[in-house]
Amino acid sequence: MKSLPLWLLLGFLIFCEAGRGQGVLIPATYAVQGAPFTATVETNSYLPSSAGPRQSTQRILRDSAGRQRYEGLSAIGAQQSSLATIYDVVAGKSIKLDMNAKTAEVTPMRVGRAVVMDAATATTSAPSIAAEGQTLLGTKEIAGLEAWGQRTVKTITRADGSTFMQDRELWISTHYRMPVMQVLRSEQGKTTESVVSFSAGEPDPALFRIPEGYSVREALPANESAPATVRAGGKYSPPVIIKSVEAQYSEEARHKLVNGVVLVGLIVDERGWPQHLRILRGVGSGLDEQAIKAVKQYRFKPAMSGDVPVSAEMTVEVSFKIFHP
Repeated sequence: MKSLPLWLLLGFLIFCEAGRGQGVLIPATYAVQGAPFTATVETNSYLPSSAGPRQSTQRILRDSAGRQRYEGLSAIGAQQSSLATIYDVVAGKSIKLDMNAKTAEVTPMRVGRAVVMDAATATTSAPSIAAEGQTLLGTKEIAGLEAWGQRTVKTITRADGSTFMQDRELWISTHYRMPVMQVLRSEQGKTTESVVSFSAGEPDPALFRIPEGYSVREALPANESAPATVRAGGKYSPPVIIKSVEAQYSEEARHKLVNGVVLVGLIVDERGWPQHLRILRGVGSGLDEQAIKAVKQYRFKPAMSGDVPVSAEMTVEVSFKIFHP
C-alpha cells in the first residue's frame, strides 16, 4: 500500500529528479497527447505467507488525445477480467465499466494541463547525481523501450509503529516518461512488475467509449457532498479531509490478490469527526471492514454554512492494490 503498483504508477505518480525539479512521470489527470500506446504489465509476487508465487497481467492503453484505459487485473491463465476503467481527460470523466453486467459508472474528474509529447525524442534522463539513499543503475532496454534505473533503500513504518526495510528498483522510460519496471524486496517477499509487451500507435477508439446498450449511472465524485444542515442564505462549503489513515489489507484479500475501491458513506459532524459510517459499494474479502476501520480515524474540516460549521454527508473512496512493499 505504501508503494504503488507499476500499473498505477503508469498513470498517477509524479516522480521528481533530485536537485533538478523536473517532473519525470506525468499524472493521469493530465492530458498526455501525441504518444499513444498499448502495453501489457505482468506481475510476479512471492510472499512467504502464501502457498507459492502468484502471477497476474493487465493491459493499459492511451490514445493520442490522452485518454487512458486500465483493464482489470487477471491471473495468468485465468479468464480475462470483465472490469475496466477509462480516464477521459478530454471530457473530464472517469468511467468504470463492468462488461459482464453491461454497466458504466461515470464520475467527474479534475483534469490538469495538456502535455504534448513526441515519443521519437527522449524527454527525460537519469539524474547526474543520485539522491540520498539512492543508487543509479544506468540504462537498459525493457520491452523494446530505453529506460534508466535507480535503486532506493529506505525504512518503512507500519500502522502499528513497527518498521522494516524496503529495497525498491525502478526503471523509467526515457521517451514516454513512465515506469516500465519496478522490483520491490522486503521481509514480506518480492514483487516484480514489468511491461512485457509495448506497442506504439493508436488503439481502437471504441475502447475509450461506453459501449452501446450499457446501463449508465452518473456518480458524484468522492469529495462531493450534500449538507445535512444548512442555514438559509448562507454560503455552503463541503467538508474537507485534513487527516487520512492508510487502510490495511486483510489476510484473505492478500491471499486472493483482491484489488478494488470501497466507497464509504458517512456524516461529518460539526467538529470534523466521522459519524454513521456505512458501505455504499464494497469488494468483500474483509476489505470493507478495513476501509471502515481506516475512515473512522479520518479527520475533516467540517462543512460550513456561512461562517457556521454544520454536519454534512459525504463519501470517501478507499483504494486497495494488492502490491505491498
